[in-house]
Amino acid sequence: MVRISFELAEIQGFVAVAEKLNFKAAADAVFISQPALSRRIDKLELQVGARLLERTTRHVALTEAGVRFLEHARAALEELQLGIQDVFESTSRRRSVVTIACVPSVAVSMLPVALKRFSHSYPDTRIRLIDEGAQEVLNSVLSGTADFGINFIGTQEPDIEFRAIHSEEYRLAVRDDHSLAKVETASWESIADERLISVAKSSGNRSLMDNALGRLMRRPVIFHEANHVAGALALVEAGLGVAAIPGLALPADAHPRIRSIRLCNPTISRTLGLISKKGRHLQSAADALYQEFLHL
Repeated sequence: MVRISFELAEIQGFVAVAEKLNFKAAADAVFISQPALSRRIDKLELQVGARLLERTTRHVALTEAGVRFLEHARAALEELQLGIQDVFESTSRRRSVVTIACVPSVAVSMLPVALKRFSHSYPDTRIRLIDEGAQEVLNSVLSGTADFGINFIGTQEPDIEFRAIHSEEYRLAVRDDHSLAKVETASWESIADERLISVAKSSGNRSLMDNALGRLMRRPVIFHEANHVAGALALVEAGLGVAAIPGLALPADAHPRIRSIRLCNPTISRTLGLISKKGRHLQSAADALYQEFLHL
């Protein structure tokens, strides 16, 4: 294998001379003097080990070796240009996509408002949304899959920065024909005989409620479980029971047959926050969206 030690500028200079067959025109094309261009050609020929150009004061022509080398030189420059373009476009695509992870209740409440404001300043930026449970959101931020997230867990993670943006209480969701539909407040003890619809044990919401209700003497029995809050609300709307749901998960227009009642004794609440990996610098578009949530 022949060791390649010539410079890119020498290749570009040779191609310019080969195409124009005139040293002055070629020197002007690559923005150097004729003597400097001549030195580059001499150095290139020395490295190649063959004369590439026949040149006199009045005439420039390619040698047989020059013709063969020109084909490879042009191909090399073209491949290099394609490589640079590919990297640039790939980087540009990454910069124009913001990945945000959030719990589903945020995806249907806070996120649309923030994105509408954000899109005015960044109309060409694409958004990738990871709307999953609390643990999946946390994992997405820790792994770097998401630029940042919105979650109610993560405050105890040493590698996570948590900035609180919203606090909310859990409320009781009942169908509009339920006996509790017209009351404003209900205690946990008062609904101890109700059929409770809950999210699965793997859910962050379930863990939070179980911890808060652990000391109650009487608590409702869980009859149905769903992986996500949306599934639990569908069961409530079908009249299969009642559910304790975060306030943001109960948009009024989405479930017209469901009524929301304040729960007390104990009152259970959660704090949502922006989570990001410590030490990670957000690129401009991601940081702009992050700031939108801070100002909601």
